[in-house]
Order: sequence, then structure tokens, then C-alpha cells
Amino acid sequence: MDKERKGKVNSITCDVESLLDEHNIEDKESFLSDISSMLCQLDTDIAIEVMENFGDEGKHQATAIKVNYGY
Repeated sequence: MDKERKGKVNSITCDVESLLDEHNIEDKESFLSDISSMLCQLDTDIAIEVMENFGDEGKHQATAIKVNYGY
């Protein structure tokens, strides 16, 4: 992964973590599903990498993206 892309992944990951913390999201999987849908509209590879940073729920979303987009 190139430096610019890694920076984007890190930035988005931090922003999503902040949203989870600030809004006390209880249904993490549903929230991550919504976020991954938006990210996929921009870049599916970045969406996958971001989701992989969020434990089991995120890994589930990353797998769903891969299946849905034929990876």
C-alpha cells in the first residue's frame, strides 16, 4: 500500500473511531455496515482496509465487501 493510501485509511479509521465513541453507538455492526456502504462508493479497497481495523464486526464487513464486489 502506498503512503498516501495508508494515510487515508488511517485518517478514516480515526474518524470512524471518534464517531463510535462520541455517539456511544451500541449496534457497532450496523453502524460499520452503513459506513462501509458509503466508503465503497468512493473506493472499495480503502473501505476494506478501514473495516479490517474494527475487530470482528469490521472483519465481517470487510468480508461482505469482498463478496459483494467480487474480490
